[in-house]
Amino acid sequence: MDSKIKLVAFSVLCLNLGGCDLIDGILHPGDDDEDSKIDKNFSSNAQQLGLSETTVKRLCNATDNISIHCVSNYNDESALELRVEYTFNDVLLKNSYAKSTNASRVIFHLPADGAIAKIEFENSRIYDFDSGYSYTWSEPEDYKIANLADSSEDSVLALDNATSIEEVSDSELSILSNAAFSNDEYSLTEAQDIVIKSKTMLFPTLNVDVTSTGIVEPIDASFAMFTAGHTAILSSYSSALSTAIEQSWN
Repeated sequence: MDSKIKLVAFSVLCLNLGGCDLIDGILHPGDDDEDSKIDKNFSSNAQQLGLSETTVKRLCNATDNISIHCVSNYNDESALELRVEYTFNDVLLKNSYAKSTNASRVIFHLPADGAIAKIEFENSRIYDFDSGYSYTWSEPEDYKIANLADSSEDSVLALDNATSIEEVSDSELSILSNAAFSNDEYSLTEAQDIVIKSKTMLFPTLNVDVTSTGIVEPIDASFAMFTAGHTAILSSYSSALSTAIEQSWN
């Protein structure tokens, strides 16, 4: 990638994260890693559902920061599953009390074998607290709702936020947030409109406090909302997803 383009992309990432001084590192795959993985028969199976060969290629073409897996397999009920998984590489953030490893995914489920067509959004965040600190967490009032948002972060579509929170250890907290919309709820044209208008995904952040031997009153150790991953994925693939919806959403 041209160095000027890399600089612009990094600047956009910094804005989405609220300041580059918080970034400890962006964990890119090595040069030998296979960033675009396409399962055998994915292309032919997707084309049988109505996708053109050109659309399949656009959906399954990885970028520097986004890895892709175009999945074609059979589930436990022997039904064919076709989906495209976009993963934004882990970003490591730090504050005075912890570090946070963040990753984002968008998963496009194709309607194979009578399955619903669905677009799924996922954010994962792992807190690793510095030695000597104990943590507590709580859900803010608006935690049950996630929003697909436009470039001004105004809501395009409010979705249920399904979150799994696991206290892995005394020093590690894992948070996995998920939201989705499907063709059971939205027509082809409605789904296209949602994808084109949406520029990012706003998952609410968990309230996290820490204490230690020398700290009696809890101190806020929460990290800001992480939007860079979904912003990058939607920026790169919303057009291809819109075309795929037109060809397969029913």
